[in-house]
Amino acid sequence: MLDFRFLDFCREDSLFYDAPDHDGAADQDFHAGRIPGPGWTVTRGREWTVCTPPDLDIPEQGWKIHVSASPDNAADLLDTVAPYCAERGLMYKYISNQEILGRRGSKYGDRSASGKFITIYPPNDTALERTLNELEDLVGGTPAPYILSDLRWNEGPLFVRYGGFVLMMARAANGALVPGIRNPDGDMVPDVRRPAFRPPEWVTLPDFLATAHAQRKQATLKDFPFRVYKALHFSNGGGVYRALDKRTDTEVLLKEARPLAGLDASGDDAVTRMEREHWALAKLAGLPTVPTVVDYRDGHEHRFLAREFVEGEPLIDVLRARHPFNSTDNTPESRAAYTRWALHILDQVTDGVAAMHDRGVVFGDLHPGNILVKDDDTIAFIDMETSTAVEDNRPQAMGALGFHAPHHLTGAAIDLFALNVLRLTMFVPMPQIVPWGVAKVRTLLEAATEHFDLPADFVARIEEGLGPQVLTAERNLSGSWTAAPDAAVRDTIARSILDVATPERHDRLYPGDAMQFLAPDGGLTFAYGAAGVLWALDRAGYEVPESHVQWLVDHSRDADTDGPGFFTGLAGIAYTLDHLGRTDEATALMNRAFATPTAGVGASLANGWAGLGLTALHLARRRGEQPYLDMARTLANRVSDLEDSTTGPKRVGLVHGRAGHALFLLRLFEHTGQVRHLDAAVAELRADLNTIDLDEPDSRQRLGPGLVGSAGLALVTRAIIQHRPEADLTKAHRQLLDTVQTHFAVPCGLFNGRSGTLFALLDHDTHRISDHLDALRWEAMAIEPGRIDFLGDNGYRLSTDLATGSCGVLLALSALDDGSDPLPFLPTRVPSGPGTSKIAAAA
Repeated sequence: MLDFRFLDFCREDSLFYDAPDHDGAADQDFHAGRIPGPGWTVTRGREWTVCTPPDLDIPEQGWKIHVSASPDNAADLLDTVAPYCAERGLMYKYISNQEILGRRGSKYGDRSASGKFITIYPPNDTALERTLNELEDLVGGTPAPYILSDLRWNEGPLFVRYGGFVLMMARAANGALVPGIRNPDGDMVPDVRRPAFRPPEWVTLPDFLATAHAQRKQATLKDFPFRVYKALHFSNGGGVYRALDKRTDTEVLLKEARPLAGLDASGDDAVTRMEREHWALAKLAGLPTVPTVVDYRDGHEHRFLAREFVEGEPLIDVLRARHPFNSTDNTPESRAAYTRWALHILDQVTDGVAAMHDRGVVFGDLHPGNILVKDDDTIAFIDMETSTAVEDNRPQAMGALGFHAPHHLTGAAIDLFALNVLRLTMFVPMPQIVPWGVAKVRTLLEAATEHFDLPADFVARIEEGLGPQVLTAERNLSGSWTAAPDAAVRDTIARSILDVATPERHDRLYPGDAMQFLAPDGGLTFAYGAAGVLWALDRAGYEVPESHVQWLVDHSRDADTDGPGFFTGLAGIAYTLDHLGRTDEATALMNRAFATPTAGVGASLANGWAGLGLTALHLARRRGEQPYLDMARTLANRVSDLEDSTTGPKRVGLVHGRAGHALFLLRLFEHTGQVRHLDAAVAELRADLNTIDLDEPDSRQRLGPGLVGSAGLALVTRAIIQHRPEADLTKAHRQLLDTVQTHFAVPCGLFNGRSGTLFALLDHDTHRISDHLDALRWEAMAIEPGRIDFLGDNGYRLSTDLATGSCGVLLALSALDDGSDPLPFLPTRVPSGPGTSKIAAAA
């Protein structure tokens, strides 16, 4: 599931993912410059402003109060609640400003956190009861969003939940660090924050909350004519379900809208948008492309709309399955057949949009996820919650990346813009490139006409509809790219990375993915931070400034990453420092990593014992020091013991799954010759492969590309069959290669995109390598003349890091050119020697 937290790091004033501008927004704080009382301290963080009284004495955890609010009434609520807390000496915190509160309450905000505005920390149950009753007299009944994770007190806006009062960290089942609480044995366990009220099983509900708890359990839909049997989707605004109409015994699609939640850019909530959808469906009744309304009603504080259930697949999924770029059968014949089908679909979409406009309705959110394709290749439009009247000429409230119209377009022009993006996307599925300007659109259009025989008038419509009169940005962001990117291209990429370094900052040195800010000390790590960038630049033959190395040294001394592992943990930083000659600092970090308490630490290459083990084994070889080999052997036992004892959801693959464990055990076998490590490596790899049905194309596609997905699995499988060429593993390797050889539209990065895919192809088909090299130009940007930059994951901003951005591309190009092994622990082939550039061969 897509993690929408990255949207918080898409600042308007930056082309790179970056932390929200706290300093710039400080004057927007609801209580800017106010101190609750003498001796109080006020600390402003990324989202919360924390107000702490003098001589604070609170427990580590307990029942806390949340005051819910919407952006419209938040200021008034805070003006009432804050003085009360100050008078009673109660520690509290609040969402700092209206913008942050609106973002948290948006459609893609966290459902379990939505609505939370003020948090109050009563020191005991007596204070909890008194505070609830006294605040009820002050603010009780104020309209506010329902907090799904909490128990509501009377009619709100007061809610209660058991959880941590101070920040303590625990390990989740997947090894990630998450906020924690202590169980009765004193062990740290995750402070689970699901969108449901479920206190820890060892916690007793105070007697005075019994009535509220009973009311919550009784709050069910009564006399409701629909029986839900499958949830299809949840957002902060509500849910979408398959249901049976008990009155007619027919299937319907049931949509739920939560009042005051799921806000869009105009501030409208989910109920307001559902009213629009009901209006639009009624206006468009009878059109063959529009589902029929069945019912529209309230049910336990929420609004519900039931419509005809349409059997079909979202166009985005059908496109992915049928597009020649996503198939090994990318022949002229297959492209011609696909072109006929795509134009047929687009003709229906064009006619359907025109019919909507004739009826006075603007769709407002046209994109491939909101179009269903039926078995007979006819279409239906869905999710019309942003529809507006043509005559109103309203701006767009929200839209998918690439399909969101420029701000100067309103009314029907919004749909016509999205229709032209769809026309382009059907042939080169990279809509995220469109907002970067006309020059980049031309790059995509050139690729479309190169691969597909498109009618001239069709191309002309796209050129006009996405031309300079529509995409009004004057910058030419097209980076210089050639069919065989040479040393000059690599030099430009490296220079572009170094040019945007910010050694004056403490949170990161090079701009990268939003994970720099979401992961503990992510700006230092090998995957997303300085360690990976410095290593990659040096590995590709570029001199890194000593001041940048010193930055990593200085900031790594107190690094508190999310584990001891390699990509997002301490070991990756140590690896880089050792590589750059800072052996003492690397040794200190390795010792810290090895001393990490074992409780809750996973075995993954990303942040767990396998990543630390591979680094220890590397240092044992590099330095010839026995203690590192002993460390690796100890960690191999931890990996095996952990897999025998852990339960819960698992992730597959090299970076997060058991294939990473297999790589560690394989390298240990190669170093020691002990066959038991090879046996364990094969078992770990098979454990991953057995969770995937590689005989099913859909299952292989769900893996995704890059090192996190099919490419990483292919590399590990290839390494193991050098020692154990067993039939099932050889077949799996071939099937994984079939997956990575396609050059469907994917990000450029190492973890989830083309860079990682290219690593898996280094010793294989040069034609497929050529396809991927050519496609890299689709995302090659030049934010200034003479630069080459790349979009990071999700496509909203640029990134330079190893996992998602320019460094991954640079490393792949270098490996293709000089025959080197591209990444630590992952030799992909026997080096071919000088003069055997895969780039030259592909060209």
